[in-house]
Formats: sequence, C-alpha cells, structure tokens
Amino acid sequence: MKREWLPLLLVALVSAGSGCEHASPPPSVLGAEIVSIRPHDPGAYTQGLQWHAGQLFESTGLYGASSVREVQLSSGEVLRRRDLPAAVFGEGLTLHRGDLWVLTWREGIAYVLDPASFALKRSVRYDGQGWGLTSDGTHLILSDGSSTLRFIEASDFTVVRRLRVTENGVALKQLNELEYVAGQIFANVYRSDRIVRIDPQDGQVTASIDLQTLRAQLPTPHRAEVLNGIAFDEASGNFLVTGKYWPKLFELRLH
Repeated sequence: MKREWLPLLLVALVSAGSGCEHASPPPSVLGAEIVSIRPHDPGAYTQGLQWHAGQLFESTGLYGASSVREVQLSSGEVLRRRDLPAAVFGEGLTLHRGDLWVLTWREGIAYVLDPASFALKRSVRYDGQGWGLTSDGTHLILSDGSSTLRFIEASDFTVVRRLRVTENGVALKQLNELEYVAGQIFANVYRSDRIVRIDPQDGQVTASIDLQTLRAQLPTPHRAEVLNGIAFDEASGNFLVTGKYWPKLFELRLH
C-alpha cells in the first residue's frame, strides 16, 4: 500500500495566564503516515483493540451485540468470538499479566478471560462507568468518560491512584479507549477523530494527533461513527487504529 501523509489540523490553544514563567508548553502536534490499510468488520461497534504476539483482539459494544473477538489482521476475518451477556454493553479491553480484561459501560462488571480460549476466569465489580482500559504492566488504567483516569490493582480492583488529565491547563474530558506505549498513555477523545498522548505522572497532554482525514480513505457508502480503538505493535513500532462501524483498519507510523 502506498504511504500517504495525513495533514494535521489541530492548533494548540494557549491557556489563560500564559504570562506564568513556569507554564507548561503546549502539546506537540504529531504527524501520522499510513503504512497499510486493512479490511475491518463494518458491523463492529469497536470499543477496544489489543495487539499481542501476532494476535489482534477486539471488543465491541451495544446491548445484545457486545463481544470479544480475535481478528485476523490481514483480512479482517473474525477468527474467534465470545458474546457477552445481552444485558451488558461491552467497552474497552486490555491484556494484563496474561489475562484479557473487558469492561462494561454502566453495569459495573469487568470480565477476565483466558486469551487462548476466551473462557471466563472470573468477573469483578467496580463503581462508576467503564470506557477504556489499558495496562502499564503493574496496574490497570481505566477511563470513564471524565477527565480522570483510575489506576487499579487488578487483584481486587481497588483504585490506587487517580490522574486528572489536562490540556493547556484545562481538564480534558471524554477520554475513551486507552493504550499504554513506552511509558505514555494514548487516548481516543470521544466525539472526535483525535488521539492524545498523556504523561502518566502529571496528567498533562504532551501531544495530539488529528486523524480526521482517515475518513477520506473509507469506501462509500458507509455508516462510520467516531474513531475508536488503538493498538500498538512493538515489533514494528506502528499503531493500529479503527472506529465504530469503520470498514477499514489503519496501520500508522507517528512522527
């Protein structure tokens, strides 16, 4: 696939009180190069993506249609699928210490699956909504649509730390699907086609990637909704992204 450059439209806003000598620098604007475009199930209401050891896992949402899948990257074919109970709305997923974790939106249940068989190992309860989920290797990191990320001890799902995310000094809400990469948190911003990079120590947004122009690569007609789903391939250093009802999945290299 010929590589194409994506123009980036984001202009960082300077926060009020810019006269402060110690004000944080505005987020960097990162470019994204399309490395490849792959098929993706246009009926998948994508909530989370996870790439691990040559396997692509995906979670989908909606009541009565939520699922966890293993997807073949080259063809978009669903190789395995476990449907979640019809009464729950599936959300983000991640691999953490050998287990596949899947959130639910308003039901307060996280499912722990065996990634090799999708067999249910256990389920745990939590307070509040569940949107996106990732792992830093020590803790689970959960988003709930607010500007606060929760760091969670997986053994009992207790919250060990809360991180308020800000961009140019202003709280950034609608944080959704998450991916932990090289010590940084990447997050979809719901109702936009934007991904931000977050410093897990102080919560500041350090970079922004505007992927709005990916829509021009989607075949028509389509019913594609918001960009959602981030996975990272450590071997190539590339990201995999797609969206809700998107008929394509994109492999990107950031600059």
